[in-house]
Amino acid sequence: MTDPTHQLQEERLPPFVRVTLRSWAKLYSGGAEVFWPFTDIIVRFFVALPFLRSGIVKVADWETAVFLAANEYPVSWMAPETAAATGLAIELIGPLLLLAGFFTRPAALAMAVLTIVAQAVYVPTTTNLMLIAMLLWYVAQGPASFSLDRLLAPGLKQSALPFARQSVKFGEFLRQRVTALVMAIIRVWFALALFAYSDLFEPSITLATWLPTTVFTGMPNWLAITFGILMLVGFAASVVSYALGILIGIFMIVGVHPDVTLYPILLLAIYESRGAGLISVDSLIARWMEKNILFDRDYADIPDHWPHIVVVGAGFGGLAAANRLKRLPVRITVIDKRNYHLFQPLLYQIATATLNPADIATPIRSLFKSDGNVRVIKGEVSAIDTETKTVSFGGADLGDQSVVYDKLVIATGATHSYFGKDEWGAFAPGLKTVENGVAVRASILEAFEQAEAINDEERIKRLLTFVIVGAGPTGVELAGAIAELSKFSVDREFRTVDPSEAKVILVQSGDRILPAFPSELSEKAAQSLDQLGVEIRTGGRVTKIARDHVMIGDETRIETETVLWAAGVAASPAAKWLKAESDRSGRVVVDDHLRVASHQDVFVIGDTAGSNAWDGNPVPGLAPAAKQAGVYVGALVEAELLGKSELAPFAYNHQGSLATIGRKSAVADFGRFKLSGPIAWWLWGVVHVGFLTGARNRATVIINWIWSFFANHSGIRLITNRGDTV
Repeated sequence: MTDPTHQLQEERLPPFVRVTLRSWAKLYSGGAEVFWPFTDIIVRFFVALPFLRSGIVKVADWETAVFLAANEYPVSWMAPETAAATGLAIELIGPLLLLAGFFTRPAALAMAVLTIVAQAVYVPTTTNLMLIAMLLWYVAQGPASFSLDRLLAPGLKQSALPFARQSVKFGEFLRQRVTALVMAIIRVWFALALFAYSDLFEPSITLATWLPTTVFTGMPNWLAITFGILMLVGFAASVVSYALGILIGIFMIVGVHPDVTLYPILLLAIYESRGAGLISVDSLIARWMEKNILFDRDYADIPDHWPHIVVVGAGFGGLAAANRLKRLPVRITVIDKRNYHLFQPLLYQIATATLNPADIATPIRSLFKSDGNVRVIKGEVSAIDTETKTVSFGGADLGDQSVVYDKLVIATGATHSYFGKDEWGAFAPGLKTVENGVAVRASILEAFEQAEAINDEERIKRLLTFVIVGAGPTGVELAGAIAELSKFSVDREFRTVDPSEAKVILVQSGDRILPAFPSELSEKAAQSLDQLGVEIRTGGRVTKIARDHVMIGDETRIETETVLWAAGVAASPAAKWLKAESDRSGRVVVDDHLRVASHQDVFVIGDTAGSNAWDGNPVPGLAPAAKQAGVYVGALVEAELLGKSELAPFAYNHQGSLATIGRKSAVADFGRFKLSGPIAWWLWGVVHVGFLTGARNRATVIINWIWSFFANHSGIRLITNRGDTV
C-alpha cells in the first residue's frame, strides 16, 4: 500500500498551502454558521426598534399623528385618518413580526415601502437609507434559524393549508435566486457612496439623496476609493466590511459625525457573516477552491490518492479527531453502530424524565453536512485486520462490509461492567445509550404506576424503593434526580400512594461517595443527598441482584424491584479486534502518542485506551479527556501526513470534575479551587450546555431546565416500550 505521506506529495498544490486554505475556509464558514443566527437576531431587533418606537408615540398622541398625516406627511390618495392608521399598523405590527421572525418577508416589505416613501417624499436621512437596505435584504433572504418562519417552514411545506406550500417555495426561490442580486445591488450602492464621498465622481442632487456619503465622514479619500473598488467587485467583502465597521465605529466615538447611528455597522455585519454573495469575485474564488481544494460538495469528486482515515466511534473523542482531520486533504469515514452522537453526561436526565432523547442526541450526518470529504456509515465493527489495513463491519441488512484505511482511529468507548456477574444486567440496567435511558425512565415511572394500582402493602414498599449501585457522579446524579422526581414532580398526581415516601438508596462499596473527589466535597454531596432524603450505604459490596431484592454482603437484604447500575464500566472489544495487549478493564494499551504497539497507523483514544498520560496516572473516562485525545491524534496525523516533526507525547490536562445533586446543588473540583452548593450547580449547568452539540440542543435543554426548575415539574413522563426512543 502506498505511504499516505507520499500520496500527498502528488498534489499539484503543496500540502501546506492546501491545508492552510482549507483551514481558513473551514474556519470562516464554521464561524459564519455559528454566529450568523445571533447576528440576525441583533439586526432584526435594531431594525424593528425605530418603527416600534414611532408607533408607540403615535398611539400615545393619535390626534397629532392625524394632524401630521394631513399636513406634514400627506398622502394624496388617502384620507388623513386612513393614512395615519395604515402607517401605525405597519409601525406596530411589522416590527413585532420581524422580531419573531414570523411572516418576515411581508413585514419587511411593508416597512421598506413606508421608509422609501419617507425618504423620497419627506425628510431624507442616512438612517432611512440603512433601514431600506436591510429591510430589502430580509425581503429576499428571510430570517435565520432563530425564527418562527424557519421553524415552521418544513411543516408548512408539507401541509394542506391554502397557499402554505407556495409561500414556502416562493421564499426559497427568493433566497436562492434573488438574494444574490440584492446583495450585489447593495454592494454597488455602498461602493458608489464611497466614490462620491472621495470625490471620485460627482452625483446628481437626486442621486446624492440616495447615497449614504455621510457615513464615511473622516475617512481618507484613498482609503474610501480602495474600499469602494473592493466592495464594487466583491473581493474580500467580509474583511472590508469588518474594517469599515471598525472605522465607522471609531469615527462615531470620536464625534466626527455624531448624527450617524449604529445602522451602517449593522448593515456591514450582514456582509461580515454572509460574504459578498454569488455575484462577486469572492464567489468565483470560492468556486475555484471548491473544485480544486475543498471538494465539499460531492464525495465522488475527492481524489483517490488522498489518504483514507477511518474513525470508529462518534463519541466525544471520535468527533474531535474527525473535526480536526476534516480540514486536511484526506478522505474520512466515520463508522458508528448508531446514527447519533449522544451527550452521555446528561443521559440520567432522560432516565428521570427531565429531558427528551432528542435534546442530548444529534444525528452524526448533520454534524458533517458541510464537509464533503467526510462519509458517515451506520454499522457495527466486527473485526480489524492490521495486515491488510481493513475494518470489517455489518448490521441489519448490510451483510459483511469492509473499508481499507491508511490511518485508523478507534474511539469506541465503554459499556457496563458487572464484574463477572453479567446476569445482573437483566435486573440492574445501566446508562450508556438512549435506549437505556428510555428503558430506565419507563421502569421508574412504571414503579409509581403499579404502586397506585395495587393493594399489597409489602409490594408497594418494594416498588417505591429505588436502589442505585455505585456512587460515582452518575450514581449520585441519578439518586438526587429520582429523589426530586418523587418529592416534587409527581407528589400530587397519585391518590392511593404518596410518591414522596419513596426510598432512594445509594450503595457504595467504598467508604465514601464520589471517591474521585476530595473528601470535603464528598461530604458536601452526602449532606445534599441527605436533605433530599437519599439513604447512603457505604462500605458494603453488592453480592446479589434479583428481580425483587438486592443483597449487600451476606446478610443485608433490600426489597426492591428497581435497581440501577452505576458501578463500573468495561472497554469495547477493540483489544480483541486488534489482537493487542489490554489492561484489566479491557482497554487497549497504547504508547505515549496513543498508538497501538507495533501498529504505527492505529490510534486508540477515550475510554477504549489504556493511557497513563495524566502525570503517570490513568486518564479518566471523561468527555474532556476523550476530546483532548481526539484533538491530539488529529494534530499528530496532520504532522505525519505533512512531513512535520512528531509531536510531544500526549499529556492529559485535567480541567476539573463536576457532579450535580438535584436542581440546586452540585460539587466542583478544580484542584486548588473547589466549589459546592448553588454556585457549583450553576457552573455545572453552564459547562454541560457548552459541551452539547448544536444550538438547537443547547436552547431546548436550557428551556427544559428553566421549566423544571421554576415549575418543579417534569413533563416528559412517558412510559414507552423499553426499546422505543420516542
